[in-house]
Amino acid sequence: MTPEFRPVFSGGTGRSGTTLVGKILSRHEFVLAGNPYEIKFLTGKGGLLDLVDGIPIPSTSNILKIVHLISSGRRFLNLAQSKRNIEELEKRILYDWWERPGKRGGTAGLHLGFSLPALNAEIKQLKLEYRKHPLCSTRNFFYKVVTSHKNFENSKVFVDTTPTNIERAHQISELFESALFIHMQRSGKDTISSVLREPWGPKRPLAAIDWWQKKLQSANRAIRQLGPDQCLNIRLEDLVAEKRTETYKEILNFLKISDQEQMNKYFVEEVDGDRAHIGRWKSDERLDNEFHRKFNRAVSELLDEGIPAY
Repeated sequence: MTPEFRPVFSGGTGRSGTTLVGKILSRHEFVLAGNPYEIKFLTGKGGLLDLVDGIPIPSTSNILKIVHLISSGRRFLNLAQSKRNIEELEKRILYDWWERPGKRGGTAGLHLGFSLPALNAEIKQLKLEYRKHPLCSTRNFFYKVVTSHKNFENSKVFVDTTPTNIERAHQISELFESALFIHMQRSGKDTISSVLREPWGPKRPLAAIDWWQKKLQSANRAIRQLGPDQCLNIRLEDLVAEKRTETYKEILNFLKISDQEQMNKYFVEEVDGDRAHIGRWKSDERLDNEFHRKFNRAVSELLDEGIPAY
């Protein structure tokens, strides 16, 4: 199907400002972002990208010739495997991603913005089409589900803020040719200090350095495979404190959207260095001398690989 919107994916390490970008952009009348900010069903384990993993995706020049064929040369996927793939996706959507505890109380998940009957209808259609046309059916599922969002009307841009978007950016860009990416980066020490407070993150500071380093390496591998105009790199510190106006305008220009009063008002009044906890690592007693020595080595290794790190 022809997409009715441009998909934009904000990503980075966890706690790097990916959701903040979504919150700013959600105030634009032609941007759909939020409810939920992270849809999960694209990059999550058992999600849409896993449905097409291992199936070569044809280039634009060839796609019209083989639009309804398995691009690997196989006419059909294995029936049993196809069934397992769809069942896994259905299970994750209905039991893991539909409704889950919110970070600050309440609930989060797909139920905030989507209709369960509409989701079930699209899952049913995917089951019918996937085995013969995995690429087309997977694309169609994504576009149809997004356009079924209760706030989709008039949206020209859809923004998802799942952090792992950036690590899988190359796969996403192959599936959705018009996709754009915003890579959020944050001081490594602030990122680690913040992640150590999360139930899903590493529990020890030294282990968190390894986690952070691997995340940056994975993101860099994916970004290097994107086109020159597909990805915008943003430092959180620039957005909230050091180069606020310039960075804000850079995002608007990248997405080719105009500034709007409601969005600008939110940015001016709600986005600042204090709320983003810039420099929080300085008061974190868990980050001792051993931590700083290992962190500095990790930064040097990343810089040697050509990966910006600070």
